[in-house]
Amino acid sequence: MELKKIILNCKNHQSNNEIVSIIFAKRIDGEFQAVSDAVVLEAEKKHWEIKITQIAITEYPGYEYFLEMDIAQYYYEDLLSNEDYKSDDKKIEAIIHYSEFDA
Repeated sequence: MELKKIILNCKNHQSNNEIVSIIFAKRIDGEFQAVSDAVVLEAEKKHWEIKITQIAITEYPGYEYFLEMDIAQYYYEDLLSNEDYKSDDKKIEAIIHYSEFDA
């Protein structure tokens, strides 16, 4: 699935106290882009960093950590009230920038 679709659908994500959902994506020419191939991986919160990394390495080689789904959702919702980010493309660009430089 393209990264932009996952980002736009993050608003429908249901948080869970026992499961963590992480977005992994492939870089294109060294950068995450809206059309980058991406997946959402889930694991129990206990030791999730190890489990998620193992899944990514074995089942999704070439994919890198992008952002936790809860963080993407929070940031997306924050952008909804900002006049500078009315278009979906602007929101996607902002979240990709956040992932690359601020997360």
